[in-house]
Amino acid sequence: MDKIIFAIILCLLPLSLANITTVDGKIKITIGTTSGCSDTVRFINQQLVPAFELYSEYLKIEYVPWGRTRRDDNGTLICQFGVNDCWANRLHRCALHLLEDNQEAQLEYMTCEFSSPYPAFLQNSYQCAENAGLSVNDIENCFATNSNDLESIAENVSLVPMQVINFVPFITFNDVIDVSIHNQARQNLVKLLCTALSNESFTGFNIVNCQA
Repeated sequence: MDKIIFAIILCLLPLSLANITTVDGKIKITIGTTSGCSDTVRFINQQLVPAFELYSEYLKIEYVPWGRTRRDDNGTLICQFGVNDCWANRLHRCALHLLEDNQEAQLEYMTCEFSSPYPAFLQNSYQCAENAGLSVNDIENCFATNSNDLESIAENVSLVPMQVINFVPFITFNDVIDVSIHNQARQNLVKLLCTALSNESFTGFNIVNCQA
């Protein structure tokens, strides 16, 4: 009976899930964000945080603070939610860069920024960065020395996913752009990851437990 149930579940799974596999034991998740976006708030707090709590050892998370930012004819950034959005995204890029060797600290930082009172976006505050153990000097030094490079990286990484998915936050897995998987991740990231990891024998996960 268990084999029959397992077979039925496999038949019901979207074929695109087969594309999500681990690489060196990790699933890479790239998340395109922008500081003033309520959909990003919901995804980080309702989907990413619980998924990270369950599966952090199998995840490699990349945040891309850019969103729908574009440049005017002079190269000046124009952000979806105005100048505060641009400033906060710049801060996010620097803080994430400085915390790049610590996924837990990065997520705690992003959870802080995307929770009320939204310190960087609404208050032009360094509070979340300081909570993460960074100093104002750390951030301002990044602004002075790395900001343009980080800006270009975020712009380039966001270009194709935003053209294809056209949504913030965009979500990709292992650098594969798939609108169907993006939508599934927005709706139930825990289930999506559980299902993918159940296909990897080393995890010991059972796909039958992934249907909640």
